[in-house]
Amino acid sequence: MDMKNLNLTVEELKILAENGQRDFIYGVGYYYENGIRTSVDYAQAAQWYEKAAKKDHIEAAMHLALLYAQGRGVEKDDKKALFYMNQAAKSGNMNAQYNMGRCYEEGIGTKPDISKAFDWYKKAAAQGDFRAMCCMGAQFLSGETIPYEPAKAFQLFEKAANGNIPAAQYNLSVLYRYGEGVEKDVEKADFWRMKAAQNGFRLAIDELEHPEKENS
Repeated sequence: MDMKNLNLTVEELKILAENGQRDFIYGVGYYYENGIRTSVDYAQAAQWYEKAAKKDHIEAAMHLALLYAQGRGVEKDDKKALFYMNQAAKSGNMNAQYNMGRCYEEGIGTKPDISKAFDWYKKAAAQGDFRAMCCMGAQFLSGETIPYEPAKAFQLFEKAANGNIPAAQYNLSVLYRYGEGVEKDVEKADFWRMKAAQNGFRLAIDELEHPEKENS
């Protein structure tokens, strides 16, 4: 159900939500979070998202997780953020799976665990999440917990770069520049670094603005 295009007021949505239909309950939260036909109210959004999440509404659980992670409308609570994100991720939500990977990689609400992060990234990547592909590529390149496999890193960065992920575009340029995981190609390295810079990636911008640092 597309909440953006519902021609209803928040009060009308609340009446519909009274019958327990979880999409409408989620819709009330969405209206409050985004200020649709009402004022933005993150506390109200969190309350309605929680009601919908208890009915296993995937999007509600993910939105609630983000509110807890950011401390908007609720007290910041990384453990609750992880709990609700996990609820959404287990239901197959691609964005939630990617965010679970970030939680385990960065230690948000749990101890850092690169192996678990990789597993969640893999699930999201299988659904076409380019951000997750980029994160997997970085892990193949670091070789810390996941075996060092630059060729696999290249394949993942290439897919993510074509999906317009700036970090992947920059990493792809580095692999081409040094011939790591792929045959060295300076022209392609320059092309992808420029793409990353155009998309606002700071390292790429700095290298283009200060080429003497690269050669020093």
